[in-house]
Amino acid sequence: MAELYCLLAFLALALGSVAVSVAEDGAKDAELRSLSCPDPQDISPCVCTVDLQHNMDIDCSQVESEDQLAQVFSSNIPFPTFQKLLIDRNKNLRVLRNGDLGPASFQIIEIVHGILEEVQDGALSHSYSTATRIDLQVNKLTKFPFHEIPSFTSLSSLWLSLNSFSEFPSITSDSLTDIQLNTNFISEIPLTGFQGVKNVKTIGVGLNDITTIAPGTFTDLPHLDTLFLFSNELSEIPAGAIAFSGRGYIYFHKNNISKVAVGAIKGLGNGNIDLSENSLTILDEEVFGAFLSAGATLNIDDNPLGCGCEIAWLITNSAYMSLITTGASCYDGEMLVNLDPTIYEDFC
Repeated sequence: MAELYCLLAFLALALGSVAVSVAEDGAKDAELRSLSCPDPQDISPCVCTVDLQHNMDIDCSQVESEDQLAQVFSSNIPFPTFQKLLIDRNKNLRVLRNGDLGPASFQIIEIVHGILEEVQDGALSHSYSTATRIDLQVNKLTKFPFHEIPSFTSLSSLWLSLNSFSEFPSITSDSLTDIQLNTNFISEIPLTGFQGVKNVKTIGVGLNDITTIAPGTFTDLPHLDTLFLFSNELSEIPAGAIAFSGRGYIYFHKNNISKVAVGAIKGLGNGNIDLSENSLTILDEEVFGAFLSAGATLNIDDNPLGCGCEIAWLITNSAYMSLITTGASCYDGEMLVNLDPTIYEDFC
């Protein structure tokens, strides 16, 4: 029995030693993680946080001026490689100046909901090889160094929606897959506007002042699958304007479109086209029948559609009707789903 007591005591001592060792190792690990951030006093009012993978984020939403931001990043920063820079709802920064971010680099640059008007040449140059997303949405930007975009070799997302750009920027990149320029003051997209971004998948130019799309504007983009053109001033989609590669999602809602030409949109496949809140009066079978026969869904709600024999091809085809949104109606308000196909069979 005495031997058993000794054995139990030895085990308890050993387990206690292991627990202390684990606790000490955990404390040391936590200390090492905290050491990667700069001294909080040096970077105040910015705040640095670190996750379990030692990725550092820095939140500078409370900076009071460009000079204060520059002072923060000129302080002692032992490890200047950050995962994310966040400046949210700041009403003090109007210009992101060259040098204000010191030697720091970032994967994600998020300066949003502020009054930023300009990003100077070179202001983000230390992130040329690291930045994957630049998000400057909901500001007052009119100046951005678009000529530097080719230098951002890892950049996949450029989000500049809800700003004050009046001219379409020249963008060239081998890495960009997502470009968002919604809600600006752009009135024209040059024919070559997107030809320098061959790997782009998603394009957003909704809620601008665009009146026309030239044939070829959204073609020869082999990875394009989503296109936002809602809330513009478009009246017609010409032949050869848009091409997807087997499946596409396109949003034309809230324009003034009355005509979609034959061959205007190719490669839609079994994707989706939203033409709600437009001015369509006739659904050309050669155009819309091609979309529906490929399995695409079609939103044509809130259009003044004529519902005579010109629409018989649709009403008498139950497979096609299953792909039309249930809110589609005639100019007089009668719903397409309530039209009797036998009447069209008898009279058309």
